[in-house]
Amino acid sequence: MKRILIIAIVSAFLYNCIGVNNESQPQEGSSSFYNTPTQKGGAETKQSSSNKKGDAIFTHSTPKGKLYHHENYSFSYSEDDEQSEWVAYELTKQETKGNLQRKESFTEDPIVTTESAHPYEYRNCGYTRGHLAPAGDMKFDRTAMNECFYTSNISPQKQKFNAGIWNDLEMQVRYWAQKFNTVYVITGPILTKDCKKLSYKNNRGQEEKSDITIPKKFYKIVYDFSYKGKEKMIGFIIPQEGAEGSFFDYAVTVDEIEKETKIDFFHNLSKAEQAKLEGQINVAAWKKFSYEKKYNH
Repeated sequence: MKRILIIAIVSAFLYNCIGVNNESQPQEGSSSFYNTPTQKGGAETKQSSSNKKGDAIFTHSTPKGKLYHHENYSFSYSEDDEQSEWVAYELTKQETKGNLQRKESFTEDPIVTTESAHPYEYRNCGYTRGHLAPAGDMKFDRTAMNECFYTSNISPQKQKFNAGIWNDLEMQVRYWAQKFNTVYVITGPILTKDCKKLSYKNNRGQEEKSDITIPKKFYKIVYDFSYKGKEKMIGFIIPQEGAEGSFFDYAVTVDEIEKETKIDFFHNLSKAEQAKLEGQINVAAWKKFSYEKKYNH
């Protein structure tokens, strides 16, 4: 009788330690997966992301590349183009407060199995080494800064474009992160068959052909998912040559970017959520928090 009593006590103890729970858990990719308790003083629910490696809270297709994850961003590397077809990461308000010094030396990416482009392939080529995930977004952490200087995160950009309208857009994204607390960013080149390949000069001053594709246009997608029910997306497609005016003049839907890139973005969201968020944009809602207002006055 004592043995039966002891077994019953031990079984009850183990049951409580293990913590059997019959409630269904939210699945990754569903809206409820990102929810946290309702904030005090309002019905809005603040959403937060998981801390998965590479900020891989949303998933995207890889028609030209292979998927990789760094500590602070995810990317799809296209070996045929020697650059990523997309780079994606989450940017928080706290991260925009980073003050690390910018690193200046580029290196090959050690996790790309087919080997990424060599830094010397950008030597005397007429293009800058344009970041996809900008160094300005990675000042919060030394590892993040080092990772963004891998050549898998680099694409050839004209100096005027890189330091001009594209830089303005990057600053705007950081401003949105500060205002919305968190944004999710996807950036990439539009890699089409009619794009030319990069040429550079070797150590002997001789011109050599590279496998690096020169994109004619670049895109950026910003997703504000801070509050459930108030999510919004905006996209941009900006040409390297001849871009003038405001980056808002180049605002497009995510559907338009998908059409040009053949990439299915956010495919772990439901079809209904994708249709709602990717098929339309409310530029005014984004322009309301415009960094341009600060440097235009």
